[in-house]
Amino acid sequence: MAQAGIDASIVTPVKGPGLIAGFLSGPAVIGFGAKLAGCIGRAKPFRVAGKVVATRHAHVCEALSRDLDFAIAPVNAAKILEVNGGPFILGMDRSAVLERERQALYEALHAVDMHALQAAAQADADARLAAVPAGGEIDAVGGYARPVAAGTARRLFGLKVPSDGMIMEVARSIFAHTFLNLGDDKTIRDRAIRAGNYMQSWLADEIAARRASGQFGDDMMGALLRQDRLDDAGIRRTLGGMFVGAVDTTASCVAKILYVVGRDPDLAARMAADADDLKRLYGWCNEALRRWPHNPIVMREAVRDSELAGAAVKKGDRIIAFTQAAMFDPEAFDDPDRLRPDRDPSLYLHLGGGLHPCSGRPVNAFQIPLLVAGLLRRGLGEVGRIGWAGPFPHRLIVKLLKD
Repeated sequence: MAQAGIDASIVTPVKGPGLIAGFLSGPAVIGFGAKLAGCIGRAKPFRVAGKVVATRHAHVCEALSRDLDFAIAPVNAAKILEVNGGPFILGMDRSAVLERERQALYEALHAVDMHALQAAAQADADARLAAVPAGGEIDAVGGYARPVAAGTARRLFGLKVPSDGMIMEVARSIFAHTFLNLGDDKTIRDRAIRAGNYMQSWLADEIAARRASGQFGDDMMGALLRQDRLDDAGIRRTLGGMFVGAVDTTASCVAKILYVVGRDPDLAARMAADADDLKRLYGWCNEALRRWPHNPIVMREAVRDSELAGAAVKKGDRIIAFTQAAMFDPEAFDDPDRLRPDRDPSLYLHLGGGLHPCSGRPVNAFQIPLLVAGLLRRGLGEVGRIGWAGPFPHRLIVKLLKD
């Protein structure tokens, strides 16, 4: 049942992720599959079910960097248009429009006070943990990572909304269709379009109010308004496109990290020892995510006949960049089964690569380890099993041993 004040028609149902996704809803099977695929694709990318699968780190990076041959628009553009009321850079191929809008986005993001944003997220996380006594339990997704990430999104993008609960449900429904609805399920699509209408309205109304008052604010919306690079529709599209991944990317990463850590006492102890060093802890988080990434693949589509690392590619072929397999490639990750926090950060492919990495990387870099650190400092007891809302981790009960 939806919470009070939340439109039930946009809520992703709390149920399992489906037969295939359910089979993959744990690190063991998907990790085995990544390593097996890495062996199959050792010499060159291979073809399966009409798709070209790249598994070597060098091959995946090549696929993502050759954006003139392997395009993102055929994969993402149509769904982004449906929910965002216009294009966003994660659905655009190389063009003057992409360059202009990407520059505007990154300049605005750079102008935001990330230290203040981090401090607010820290205060929110601390308050939620303080309410749990020693020996008590917390839902590390629904009562912790997800609402903290929603608060960060509200502050970063300048959202004026009825509740953070609505932020969470709108973001989840849009994300589900835009990036995960591979079968074009109509129910998921309709839910996302309704959620997208809320998002567009929130942003358009606030942009208009700030234009009228002349008080632009010091968040990302304010930075875009001061730039005067994009019109108001462009500002709304840019903020909307970033917002889509701002909540459940963080929540999913935290849930999967905790699940991995909760079943590896040695890893938990090593990470806990580094809980006060967020940069080093983020290295640990990236390593844990190699075992169970929030998203193990990235897709592109060939726009011309070519080849990829010796494999023939035909126009229209879908390219599966198997990023998890690539992060177990021993030529990039020495002794890949060993988790260590001091690897070169540029090797990780959790947040994409090439022309289209995740735009929220600066926020992820502090928010994910911040949330994990808070739980580690309290002493992780039993970490339960993940409860799902479709493909999204929705609930994860964690016992905290210390005050």
